[in-house]
Amino acid sequence: MMHATWNFAQSGLKTTFAAAAALAFVIATVPATRAEQAAAPAAAAEKTLYERIGGYKGVAATVDDLVDRIYVNQTLNKNPALKAVHDLNERAAFKLILGTWVMENTGGPKVYFGRDMAKAHAHLSITPREFDVIMHECQETFYKFGVPEKEMGELMTALKSFKDQVATAK
Repeated sequence: MMHATWNFAQSGLKTTFAAAAALAFVIATVPATRAEQAAAPAAAAEKTLYERIGGYKGVAATVDDLVDRIYVNQTLNKNPALKAVHDLNERAAFKLILGTWVMENTGGPKVYFGRDMAKAHAHLSITPREFDVIMHECQETFYKFGVPEKEMGELMTALKSFKDQVATAK
């Protein structure tokens, strides 16, 4: 059996490849301009909350844990409407929709396909106390996953801003 081999020297590509590699090395090692060096810290500071909490992997891990906490929370399950939703055993679907909502609302991809918060929660008769229980579960999840204080503060503030849309029962 005969094996074909490529002879770079005969094709003239050996020299071209070596030149291209050398040029790439030179370009990669040229120091950045002062403007580029000054912009680097600003670019790092401009990361979205989504990026700072780990992107889709960070969101997926925290949402997975949070939804599991919410589904078994005894205080929340005293609300018949919430209990009925939990009993449907559609946890995986809820994790998906909540994950896409979190991604979109923290500066990630625009992938949320659900309803606005008021419409999505209107039938659940969530009280302000129940909303606070959910917020507590969020905070516990963030602690569990080591979300830094700054990002946790931003997340909690953003979530609290939806209280009037979610907690509509007295």
